[in-house]
Amino acid sequence: MNTITHSKTVLLAFLFFISFTTLAQDRSCGMVEYMNEQMQNPEFVKEYEKNQAKFRAALANNLRSNSTTFNRLNPIIIPVAVHFPDGNESDRACLEALAQNQIDILNADFTATNSDATLWNSASSNYPGVNHGVANIEFCIATQNHPANTDAELAEGSPAVTIGYNFGNGNDFDSNWAGYMNFLVKNIGGSTLGYSPLGGSIAAGQSVVINTFAFGSGSGCSGSGVVPANGYDLGRTVTHELGHFYNLNHTWGSTNGSCNEDDGIADTPNISGPNYGCSTPGSIAGCVSGESALTMSYMDYGDDVCLYMFTEGQTDVVDAYINVLQNQFKPNTISCGSTDPDFFLVSNTEGAIYSCPTVGDDVVFDFSFTTVNGFNTNVTFSATGQPSGSTVNFSAASLNSDADFTMTVGNISNTAEGDYIITVNGTYGLITKSVTVNLNNNCTSIQCETTRSAENLGLAIPDGTGPNVYGPEVTSTLTVADLGTISSLNVNVDITHSFISDLVVALYHPDQTTYAILWGRDCDGEDGFDVTFDDEGSSISCANPTVGTYVPYEALSVFDGMATAGDWELVIIDGYNEDLGNLNDWSIEFCTESSLSTPDTSMSFENVTIYPNPNNGSFTLKLQSATANEIKVNIFDIRGRKIYNNTFDNNTNFKQTIELGSVQSGMYLMTVSDGSKQTTKRLIIE
Repeated sequence: MNTITHSKTVLLAFLFFISFTTLAQDRSCGMVEYMNEQMQNPEFVKEYEKNQAKFRAALANNLRSNSTTFNRLNPIIIPVAVHFPDGNESDRACLEALAQNQIDILNADFTATNSDATLWNSASSNYPGVNHGVANIEFCIATQNHPANTDAELAEGSPAVTIGYNFGNGNDFDSNWAGYMNFLVKNIGGSTLGYSPLGGSIAAGQSVVINTFAFGSGSGCSGSGVVPANGYDLGRTVTHELGHFYNLNHTWGSTNGSCNEDDGIADTPNISGPNYGCSTPGSIAGCVSGESALTMSYMDYGDDVCLYMFTEGQTDVVDAYINVLQNQFKPNTISCGSTDPDFFLVSNTEGAIYSCPTVGDDVVFDFSFTTVNGFNTNVTFSATGQPSGSTVNFSAASLNSDADFTMTVGNISNTAEGDYIITVNGTYGLITKSVTVNLNNNCTSIQCETTRSAENLGLAIPDGTGPNVYGPEVTSTLTVADLGTISSLNVNVDITHSFISDLVVALYHPDQTTYAILWGRDCDGEDGFDVTFDDEGSSISCANPTVGTYVPYEALSVFDGMATAGDWELVIIDGYNEDLGNLNDWSIEFCTESSLSTPDTSMSFENVTIYPNPNNGSFTLKLQSATANEIKVNIFDIRGRKIYNNTFDNNTNFKQTIELGSVQSGMYLMTVSDGSKQTTKRLIIE
């Protein structure tokens, strides 16, 4: 396919994706580019959004309680695997030692026990209100239960370090190594030090990718070409990229040269772009008057020797995201050098469970209890965080050997609506280990309704004006009623055309900004298609005509959380001359949530109203409160980042106009609290 140019936004976006992989990158960190590419993959997007939803719930739960649920005396142990696809087996001893060296660095950096952490003592005076953060985690290279059919030289009982193994067949994820925190050390070309997903998945076998000159410290392993370079020789590149995997953005956000975006963390000063080399603390002004760039944060771009801290806000994000990922860790893989008896708790329940209508008055969660090194002590199970008034029963009150068990949360039909993060604890003596599950007690059902065009539209599709030269676009409009907030949607398009690979078909939301490409010049010279585009569909199978339910070129989940009402447009453009066709008909099936339960009448708030909603970032909050306590308002984006917080004086009939300024369109969550009760509302920003 030749280069495509066209003024329409959808074609520019389409062209950007097609041409993206040919552009050379020359950045210290390739996270932004990597995410731009991966977000075109529906499977990646599905896994990403699932983990982000869990993260938002975990972070919101901690914010609601104004504290973390993590036990600092009982860190979460993270099983690690390190992969050197271009390493030499004769270098194994060196590579295993280098892998352990990097893990030691991570354990120090994330728990603020690094030797240079004391530099903060003198630097902190430049950053009032900022404290050194400590994450509740410990990294350990797996030594047990290694995956089969990977590295033939990987012996059971030895560190999970693969050498010469083609991890992911050249990709950055490998299902064989799902359940591990994977580090992939390879030559990625250019000066890019490394990259990672922003919010990675353990379950999908994703990895943090590091260039061979930015892994570990010391002299490295020259026999395998893994040698830390000057400026990147203290292992802080891995700390930086692992921060991304655990949902930390750069301190300036994703866009350089602008103060309009930051990382969404309150205690990292907003800056317009990265800082390089070694800057004197407090010497670089931030975007807000009186604030200075936190140049020593691991999430900036300084040299390794001048990066030495995470803030409390950053480690709160890390802990919340690890709280999501821990259920994905493969059990029975690690001992961290210890032969002490131990046990593990793992949740086998995927995603949130909805309290109704499908499960009635009881909700059941599944767990596994496993032991290592001869552990045989009774571990007693308990739970916290369940809805007030509900009951909790375990199929086994305690266990001392490997077994599956269940937790039933009952009597929930009359409990308060809300999303509940329930913490399940396993305790013996002074030792407690925990896992979390998500109960969505909003009692909603999914109602689906289809809006159709007229049949036999016969809407002509103008021909392209030359080889790979686009003709004029044709647009068909569906006017949709207010059916509620979109939970999901699918689109059926029926086209007759003598060469369907000429076509680009896109769906536009009534906001005329949000869109998804449905058909991206797929297949070849077939004579038409009657296809339902669904994120849960299969890969396109070309036929004559092409019929079926297939994954669209771009995910339809981009519309989730938006309103249905307005004029939806189907835009079709032909990118090659000599072949003609028609749009016969099309339709959209919208699935929206409908409430089934009674609102919580015990709340101190009454008549909570947001208007207008949707809005452009300016809206009025109105409520009645039974207390005289201050009203606290926090607003979070879809990744759980706080974008607004304020406290207002209260009166019986509270009314306040809130201005968010310049914010991106999309769905946000607003929590409103009077110190006694709290409610959460959705905001739609157009």
